[in-house]
Amino acid sequence: MSDELETAGLASAGALSAGGTADLQGQPCRNCGTQVDGRYCPACGQLAASFHRPVLSLVAETISDSLALDGRIARTLPRLLFRPGRLSRDYSDGKRSRYVPPFRLFLLSSLLFYFVVFAFVGSASFLDTSDWQLNGGNPLSADERSAVIDYVLENEDAEPGDLENFLEGLRDGAADQEVVPEANDEPTGEEAGASTPDQPVEPEADRSAEELRAVVQEIIDNPKLFLAAIENWAPRLSLLLVPLTILALALIYSWRRKIYVYDHAIHALHLHSWMYLASTAALGLAALLGSWVAAFYILSVPIYTTFSLRGAYGTGIFSAMLRTAFLCFFWLVCLLSLVVTVFIISALSV
Repeated sequence: MSDELETAGLASAGALSAGGTADLQGQPCRNCGTQVDGRYCPACGQLAASFHRPVLSLVAETISDSLALDGRIARTLPRLLFRPGRLSRDYSDGKRSRYVPPFRLFLLSSLLFYFVVFAFVGSASFLDTSDWQLNGGNPLSADERSAVIDYVLENEDAEPGDLENFLEGLRDGAADQEVVPEANDEPTGEEAGASTPDQPVEPEADRSAEELRAVVQEIIDNPKLFLAAIENWAPRLSLLLVPLTILALALIYSWRRKIYVYDHAIHALHLHSWMYLASTAALGLAALLGSWVAAFYILSVPIYTTFSLRGAYGTGIFSAMLRTAFLCFFWLVCLLSLVVTVFIISALSV
């Protein structure tokens, strides 16, 4: 994960190296309020730095952030889960030593989420087509599975009932066919080819359909390789959601001069950390209680985001709701694009 750590170095802004610029000497500590006369607070040990500095300076100081955890997790999680936006506000105000650094929290939350997701997907057999069956319980042969793939590719808008009818009639139709050649005077394929030297060029659409079918067939034949490619690309590409969220927050708060990119980065990391943790919990509860948990989770995302904007930026309720609507639409577009990209890259990697 070293590449991901370097990519998100700016957003870490947590346990920084001792070489940080202590620009708050002679002022009260932002964490505990004690007067700071040196580089570090004599009471809590926090570096006397504001971090509202150029981006390159922050990047240089945050590369040394590690994955170590301590008792701060017990103070961080309740505030993240039950006090939307307050953790981001405290961190931006300088109360950093008592909490887990934002990027470290985000990284651990995402690792937990993908571990649970891929453990669930890996244990499922929906990618394995060797046990596809008709309603009668008879397994499909290789030719029949290939026919099903062709049907899905040629009928993208087919309803589930249409596919079920196709599966039911697949074997019945094959049983009714009699492989008896009929005598006719028409020339064979070779004879026809000899009499017509100028064969029509295969249309581009047919070649594209054949290439698509080959890719799908390759995925069907190697489901484990396809799943491994998804496991490889999904965590990496999902990191792009954080800078995109930072960009969206900077856009909707562009006229707030006292809010810096650093503040948006902290809030974006906390938002995505909550989403990963809530998604992990929703997956576990859905397995126990039913699919209604997923609907409850989807409803909780805009509610939490609205209160998080209020807590982090002091936004009014109506203004927070409008910004939440924009963010949810933005996330939906980004998520759909991400899913399509992951599947395309994973399919081409098989």
